[in-house]
Amino acid sequence: MSPRTKKQNELIREQRKQEILQAAIRVYVEKGYAAATLGDIAIQAGLAHGLVYYYFKNKKQLFRELYEYMTEQSLRFTTTYFEQDRPVLTQFQTYAKLICERVITDSQTQRFYMRISLDLHHLYEPGELSPFDWMKSFIQPMVKAIDRGIQQGMIRQGDANLMAMQFWGAVSQGVNYLDQLFLDLTAQGVTETEVNLTMSEKFDQIAESATSFFKPD
Repeated sequence: MSPRTKKQNELIREQRKQEILQAAIRVYVEKGYAAATLGDIAIQAGLAHGLVYYYFKNKKQLFRELYEYMTEQSLRFTTTYFEQDRPVLTQFQTYAKLICERVITDSQTQRFYMRISLDLHHLYEPGELSPFDWMKSFIQPMVKAIDRGIQQGMIRQGDANLMAMQFWGAVSQGVNYLDQLFLDLTAQGVTETEVNLTMSEKFDQIAESATSFFKPD
């Protein structure tokens, strides 16, 4: 067997890192940051403990990289989504539904996003990270879409930055509600079909509520 090329080795390393990061999400959701260990993450990933230390020297470095990777993914998805040329109100409603649907389709990742803000003080020194600055950059694609909607007369006049924050706040609160609802319905033994129907109705309600104040008088 011929030796692997440099490119093949890089692909393998990237794949291993992704396996570790995905395992870290699952461990974090189950145990939280304080109780999670690199050993737990190695077991979850199905890898030798030493291999995790090869990529990450400690838990703090791993979770910092995970947080930065996840926020970059969110920013990239949101930017690409709002660059589409679609009717603005429909675009925001569909985006809200997509975020809500992750409670079912990717619950582990959604719960990571919901909880990690409470543990950022473990990962960064005071003044080292500004979640508010990141949030401003995250909502900028929404702000541009709102400005476009205002110019087209599809969205009422107002501060686009404030409206973007209000929209995202409504969606975030909706996701928190949906997550608890999903857990409650599952614990009650409700069938998957009934769960999906109930959740779908809530997706529509949250999307409508989150965009209601966009509409011109």
